[in-house]
Amino acid sequence: MSTDTTTRGVDRRRFLKVLGASSAATTVVGCDRDGIQRLIPYLQNPDNTVPGVSTYYATTCRECAAACGLIAETRDGRVIKVEGNPNHPVNKGAVCARGQSGVQGLYNPDRYRGPMVREGNALVQTTWDKALQLLAQKMGEVRAKGGAKDALFFNAHESGSFPAVLDQWLANFGMPAHLSVDLEAELPVLAGNKAAYGTAWPALDFDAASLIVSFSADFLDTWGQVVPQQLAWADARAKLKGAPRHVYVGPRRSLTGLNADEWVPAAPGSELEIAQYLAGKLSVADAAKAAGVKPEQLERLKKDVAKAGKGLLAIAGATTPNATDIAIAVADLNKAAGSVGNTVKPAGATTSYDRLATFSDVRAAVEKMAAGQVPVVFVRNVNLAYAFPAPLQAAEALAKVPFKVAFTNVPDETAAMADLILPDHHGLESWGDAAAPGGQIALQQPAMEPVFDTKATADVLIAVAKADVANASKYPVENYRAWLTSRLPGGASAMAAALPTGLATGSILTSAAPAHAAVKAAPALSASQGEYTVVVYPHALMGADGRGANKPWLQELPDPVSKVAWQSWVELHPNTARKLGLREHDVVEVKTAAGSIQAPVWAYLGVREDVVAIATGRGHTGYGRYAKDIGVNAMALLPVAEEAKSGGLVFTAGKGTVTKVGRQEELVTTEGSARQHERGIGQAVLVGELDSLKKRVWRDEDPKKYAEAHPAEHHGAEGEHGAEGGDKAEGGHGAAIAPIVGPFGGKHGIAGNPDPRFERGLKSPVAADAQGELAPVGVRGKDQALYNPDNVLNPDDPTDLVPMAKRRWAMTIDLAKCTGCSACVTACYSENNIPTVGAPWQGRTLLGGAVDARPGANILKGREMAWLRLERYFEGGEDGSSDFDTRFVPMMCQHCGNAPCEPVCPVYATYHSPDGLNVQVYNRCVGTRYCSNNCPYKVRYFNWFGFGEPDRRQYAFPEPLNWQLNPDVTVRGKGVMEKCTFCVQRIREAENRSQVEGKPLEGDSFTTACAQACPSKAIVFGDAADNSWTVSKLVEDERAYHVFEELNTYTAVVYLKKVNHPGDGQPQAALIGGGGH
Repeated sequence: MSTDTTTRGVDRRRFLKVLGASSAATTVVGCDRDGIQRLIPYLQNPDNTVPGVSTYYATTCRECAAACGLIAETRDGRVIKVEGNPNHPVNKGAVCARGQSGVQGLYNPDRYRGPMVREGNALVQTTWDKALQLLAQKMGEVRAKGGAKDALFFNAHESGSFPAVLDQWLANFGMPAHLSVDLEAELPVLAGNKAAYGTAWPALDFDAASLIVSFSADFLDTWGQVVPQQLAWADARAKLKGAPRHVYVGPRRSLTGLNADEWVPAAPGSELEIAQYLAGKLSVADAAKAAGVKPEQLERLKKDVAKAGKGLLAIAGATTPNATDIAIAVADLNKAAGSVGNTVKPAGATTSYDRLATFSDVRAAVEKMAAGQVPVVFVRNVNLAYAFPAPLQAAEALAKVPFKVAFTNVPDETAAMADLILPDHHGLESWGDAAAPGGQIALQQPAMEPVFDTKATADVLIAVAKADVANASKYPVENYRAWLTSRLPGGASAMAAALPTGLATGSILTSAAPAHAAVKAAPALSASQGEYTVVVYPHALMGADGRGANKPWLQELPDPVSKVAWQSWVELHPNTARKLGLREHDVVEVKTAAGSIQAPVWAYLGVREDVVAIATGRGHTGYGRYAKDIGVNAMALLPVAEEAKSGGLVFTAGKGTVTKVGRQEELVTTEGSARQHERGIGQAVLVGELDSLKKRVWRDEDPKKYAEAHPAEHHGAEGEHGAEGGDKAEGGHGAAIAPIVGPFGGKHGIAGNPDPRFERGLKSPVAADAQGELAPVGVRGKDQALYNPDNVLNPDDPTDLVPMAKRRWAMTIDLAKCTGCSACVTACYSENNIPTVGAPWQGRTLLGGAVDARPGANILKGREMAWLRLERYFEGGEDGSSDFDTRFVPMMCQHCGNAPCEPVCPVYATYHSPDGLNVQVYNRCVGTRYCSNNCPYKVRYFNWFGFGEPDRRQYAFPEPLNWQLNPDVTVRGKGVMEKCTFCVQRIREAENRSQVEGKPLEGDSFTTACAQACPSKAIVFGDAADNSWTVSKLVEDERAYHVFEELNTYTAVVYLKKVNHPGDGQPQAALIGGGGH
């Protein structure tokens, strides 16, 4: 453990060295009950901490099986933020929205405060001593009756040594190995990979690919290790001319499909016929007929595959009854192309998905419980009563088990049925490990003292074993931390040396997977009845099992595809909706042989006309205040259907009907229009046109030299500020101030208007502030002041310019890399204390005193609070065809150089800073909302209800969720305007640090929260007026443009056009539409 020397570790590339420096001297590392950190009031200083000074812990994310590396920032004994570990080989510093939201799991206000025991029909709190005594007693009774062999332990799948430790413990007590459950695991793909490559999950090299063909594999969202896949995909696409073309084959265009260059809208399950055609085993006519697509589209794809050769990367991810056959057929394409060893690398396989239980295993276990054959069941982070198809009747079977133990810290539907609850630590409170590439172990350490009276499950198991006469000698260690330390060569000193980076050399403990239950194969899709094939898919944020539903950030974050939040929805093709007489917001009933659900319609071009799609993850009847009664559970539509060769759950299992109910439910969305209407917000260019883009004009840094060399471009007396002439003095703005960098040049200057390029000083045509008070002494007036590079603080040193006048903070966003995942939005929420406003109790008071308790009610009224909005636009497809393109555009305050919001504020609550920031002063703002009305980008938000004020009903941070708040950022009250600040707290921190250290501010030494989290590294922030920053090079890119450039706002956010890669003969109108050309 160590502490930094400032309130925030700004230099994200160096803080791990700081950690290591102070950690190496001691073997007491991490945060534990040994006095390293204490979560206590600020008035009492924690041991080994400095108030207001952050401590950073390298640990491992447990929000999914990928086990990404995290850096947890702890302030005064509490975790305030998690970010990606830049040294971790899996995620390389990036982190997804679900990973960041782990902090809200840590501070969830509905967590169990301690162990609970059932007394009658109620769960009541008890002590740990009594709870462990009861557990030992019940286990003793089961063993005495010979029932241990029939016990069951369901554990959420995870990478690391704990599953093997658990199996050892179970074996020592005569119980069978546990079931490792993960509904998001691609079991058919794992089975197909083993059959084809000899390993379950080979490494995928996107950079080596020239053609990526995804057969329903949503590898940018829910399929596989999403964050490293996004990184690799974005890096490959960033090569532009050398980037791989991307084709998506499947019945529903997922987030990965929306990022593809072309969509082949194949019927569910027909991916097999298409793969067979590409392999020369089926005619194009037969494949096109089975898939319901045009033969010429398949012929184009076959030519692409042949041209790609070993550069082909074909990926399978279907969820139909024939999914394993599809995976094998797709793998055969890679083998035939020679891609194995090039784009598909079995030698680099990950072990994250080893030892998974199948759905067949779960079904067999539930049948055993239903038969009354299970005397005791243990459940850890598996929500049996919610997460499986309704016909399985898992809850009813669970009720028949005499003694049920839940190792969970949240009141989900399964925990509510337990007889004993032994709440586990959260991942940020726990010790553990995980497998990492390159023969390494990723370490997990607690970043803070436990928030509540919880215990790590591993420590509970060890305590129970130590109290058992027959097993005590097998557990000489005090706790799981000691066991982990004992496994490292070098023991405690090796652990101390490894924890600062979170990585150690070695391997995790493993155990053999138990034999799988026999599969009850699902019938073919053709055997089911109904007009529409029902596609159930994992929600990008809630997850397949709904684990994310109790985190308000994830509930409020719009789905990347539909842009719907706080509710469930049904996806129908617009033509299908019209045929059924449906409009958006109409509620329909979707009914299958298994069950039915009701939800509003969202008309989506990205589903086939014979498909109806709905996401999992909502519809909880418990699981806390943020999850209960929000949306519907799509598992009600699924039969108990098992994929024949893998035993996986079939999510696309049959057909159903769609019926109009006769009522409406407004969709909760922040989206205004899915179309750009030729406004050029999200622009694109074809890869073949890149050479035709003009290089941006740079000017000489010296204004005098530039004016002499380019007299024709000098605007002259009436060119910039009129004929008054005061600003024409030598060195003034009218004397052709030389922009240091800039995305525009030459002809982009508009006669009679200031030059739009980034310039010295303020780099914009407005004053430092309304009164010009920030100008040098003796110089006043809005047109002089900071624009004049000859204005200096020290007359004896002409290079000593006005403070901050040398900078222009700016941002580039590369639309060729942005996938639309929304991790940046969550990072902004976390960093800037942005409240969520969609919980049912946060709605406004209606006439008569009632509360508008609809989930997302404030958003429906246009009262959302998101400083960063990820917009999604469709181009083409107006006729209902599949030929449409998608643009994802992160939209935040553009920090305009000529900001429309500034001159209309009557109290100067918003003004322009000398370094180019559009600043909002909360304690001056009176909430007129004139600025919001004048903002063409609609990125200013009014705080309607004092979401940051604890005494208000709409308070967004119920205890202890308020512990997540960042002390560096003000929590705003009712009646003020809010917006993106470019993380000004980080900027000022970095500047203060450089001043204290007496060093210049290094390029790329810090960045904004959104840029830091971005899994595709599409966002780059920095000083555009300093060539040492990467952003200063990117604003020169030929693809650079400003949104609404014609308004002369001179924004500090520069977008880089998306690059599309059409195939031969592919319609191209949608790929370049949207305006801005």
